[in-house]
Amino acid sequence: MLRSLLPAVLALPLAATAALAALPPWHQNAKDLDVMVAFIKAHQRVAGSLRSIDLQTYSVRFDKNCVAHFMRQEVKRPPGWVGPQAPLVFHHANCALD
Repeated sequence: MLRSLLPAVLALPLAATAALAALPPWHQNAKDLDVMVAFIKAHQRVAGSLRSIDLQTYSVRFDKNCVAHFMRQEVKRPPGWVGPQAPLVFHHANCALD
């Protein structure tokens, strides 16, 4: 009986490794930052008065009290799906962008 269980026991670490397919935090942060920087470059007022980029709140602060907010794009995925987070997209701002 032990001999028949050996292949299954040896395969467990491989199965667990394959399930960890999500991007590491540094890679996801780099992708999110690219989206936010592209947004800044696309809006002259934002680029000219940029104050901060916050990856924790997905926001860009510019001018005196202006904030552009980003959110994860809604993507339907099957239950139990493991992989990268949905793309970051511009959601709204409390001031005119241009």
